[in-house]
Amino acid sequence: MDKQLLEEQILKLENSLLQPEVRQSADQISELLSDDFTEFCSSGRVYEYKRGDIIDSRNESDIPDWEIKDFSIEIIARDVILAKYKTIKHSKLDKKVYSLRSSIWKYIKGKWKMIFHQGTITDEL
Repeated sequence: MDKQLLEEQILKLENSLLQPEVRQSADQISELLSDDFTEFCSSGRVYEYKRGDIIDSRNESDIPDWEIKDFSIEIIARDVILAKYKTIKHSKLDKKVYSLRSSIWKYIKGKWKMIFHQGTITDEL
């Protein structure tokens, strides 16, 4: 697959994981995360995905808008992609939060699924 098309596809998947309707749907999350997904959270905790989990249960008044900057991918293997990018989280109740992020995507049974993610809080980008 062409690297630019693959980058666009992975960016679209990353963006979908930031959407409230996806983050609050166990079915949509299970389409995007592998059964053995792990995240090293910016809080320092380690999250192990369990089928049926949702990512975000906030009420509508505090749902943040996310902005992805400087997105790029590296093809690790034919079926493994490393995505690297920065985010700005715009929240109605908080100030902007900046982070550096990386995700590993694996092609599993005809779909790209995230197998690992790490977010690191940083100063303004």
